[in-house]
Amino acid sequence: MRLTILNDNTPSRGFINDWGWSVLAEGRHRFLFDADTRGEVLAHNSRVLGLSLKNLDFAVLSHWHYDHYGGFEYIAKLNPGLRLYAPPGGRIEELSVVEVHSAGEITDGIWTSGALDGFEHAVGVETPSGLVVIVGCSHPGVDRLTKAILEVSGYEQAHLVIGGFHYPSRRTLDRLAEIAEFIAPAHCSGDEAKAYVRRRYPEKFVEVRTGSVLEV
Repeated sequence: MRLTILNDNTPSRGFINDWGWSVLAEGRHRFLFDADTRGEVLAHNSRVLGLSLKNLDFAVLSHWHYDHYGGFEYIAKLNPGLRLYAPPGGRIEELSVVEVHSAGEITDGIWTSGALDGFEHAVGVETPSGLVVIVGCSHPGVDRLTKAILEVSGYEQAHLVIGGFHYPSRRTLDRLAEIAEFIAPAHCSGDEAKAYVRRRYPEKFVEVRTGSVLEV
């Protein structure tokens, strides 16, 4: 599976960057996880990367904060009627919103944690290397979201956890390190969390930014 970071808080030369998060996942299924704040960011960065954002199988919204759903209006123009798996609480014109309440399998080899605290969910994707967990902002806790994915998928450990960790405590990161082989803090994780994982778990730390491409 290939993960392409269409936007992260950390910029890269040649890309448009703002506060937000969006990842294109391409493997057995091709889907977008979150859509940043603005469609023009996704349009520009996908062109730079040589990617089309048409013909997606579905999309996932972690939670209804603008830095995660703002670009879905643009995605809807490219993919009218696309299924969007999201927690309850909102809708986007021209997308078919499927409300996520409980943990379960979205499609073959992809699971949702369910909307923890009724607010936010994450997804787990089965890959040849193991389970990849993609999170948005992790308001309920990146460790809790990851554990929920492991429980519903039947995996004992995540191969990779990537996304925003919402300025986690060191204790939260320690718990995450116990159940994840690799850790890629991004978006709202904060410099302190990145520095801690890099220092405490150098063998697990994966650096990502806008334009990063990970092959799993």
